[in-house]
Amino acid sequence: MNNNNNIDRLHLAELYLLVEFDKACRASGLTYFLDSGTALGAVRHGGFIPWDDDIDVGMPREDYEKFMQVGQSLLPKDIFLQNKQTEKNYMRNAAKLRLEGSVFPESYELPLVHNGIYIDIFPFDYLPNNRWLAKINVKYVVEMLHVIRANRGIGRSKSPSKFRRGLDVIIKRMPSRLIDGLEHHILAFARKNQNQETNLMTCYFWRMSQTHEYLFETKKMLPVRDILFEGKKVKIMREPDYYLRLMYNDYMIVPPVEQQKTHCKGDIVFGRFEQSTINE
Repeated sequence: MNNNNNIDRLHLAELYLLVEFDKACRASGLTYFLDSGTALGAVRHGGFIPWDDDIDVGMPREDYEKFMQVGQSLLPKDIFLQNKQTEKNYMRNAAKLRLEGSVFPESYELPLVHNGIYIDIFPFDYLPNNRWLAKINVKYVVEMLHVIRANRGIGRSKSPSKFRRGLDVIIKRMPSRLIDGLEHHILAFARKNQNQETNLMTCYFWRMSQTHEYLFETKKMLPVRDILFEGKKVKIMREPDYYLRLMYNDYMIVPPVEQQKTHCKGDIVFGRFEQSTINE
């Protein structure tokens, strides 16, 4: 992206995806909340962070799994719910909503049929109430999943510890069916508390989970509440200030230009939003 008109069009397309996602969740009684930089943008800017080029939302695991089952039937035909079950080469453990007829180039290592403008949907899993055990859980799941992903050509390790390098050597020598079985075991372990609301929760599937162990108090995340995002009523966690301070420390300080990074790796095709701007 190289001009303000492009970022405006992208934001308008992403806002459309978010509003339709919100409608689907409200219609089905499912809980979600703005996540990561999208939550930050809602609080600090009243909407998008000006240079941000994606939207992130989170869902408690039970709600996430239900949305994977019913979400597509609740969405307009030009929105595709993308996950491992709906797209063969999609290998990530968090889903996306894609805008059909658009293209958003990013550094995805496998070819996809659906590669349009998107929002990310991240599952949040409950952790043991003991913080020490919770940290061990996070470390174990994150280390294992990211080594598996790296061996499938999806992303690279950001913290090449001796433990992770050792795992990498072992997994590279495993046949693919055993790697699939190992991943199934790891994901089952991550979900083991999903039917009980414990005092702590986390997202195992963020990129930053490779270098940070995020433990969120459930009572400060849920129940969610309304917030305005670009003038649209959507959902955010119960105590955004608590969440954002854990994530970003002094989050109201705008970072310098050199730290204002984006995800796009080429020219965007905007589809139905080709001629639109967010100010219209």
